[in-house]
Amino acid sequence: MKKLFLLKADFQDAVRNDGKKYFCPDCVMIEGILSYYPRLSNELEVQYVNFSRPRQIIIDLIGEANQSCPVLVLEDGSFINETSEIIRHLSEYHQIGQSH
Repeated sequence: MKKLFLLKADFQDAVRNDGKKYFCPDCVMIEGILSYYPRLSNELEVQYVNFSRPRQIIIDLIGEANQSCPVLVLEDGSFINETSEIIRHLSEYHQIGQSH
C-alpha cells in the first residue's frame, strides 16, 4: 500500500523559537483532497509526523535527504515529494478529479 506522510498541525519551529504554532500549506492542500475524497483513506496509508527532524519513519523508507513532507511513497519504494505531482498521481491512479 502507498504511504502518504503529512506534517501534524500546530507545530512549533525550534529554529524560529518564537512560540508560534504553524501548519504546512502543502500538507493542508493534500489534507483537503483527503477530505474531498474520503475513500482515499482506504487506498493509502496516511501517517502524520512531527515537524521536528529527524523523521525516522520516512528516513527508514527513502533516506535522510528525502524527509520533507508531504511525501507519497509508492509500493516499489520510489516516492513523490512535490505537492503538484502527488495530486497528479492521485488523479491518474486513484481516479480523483484533476486540479483546475
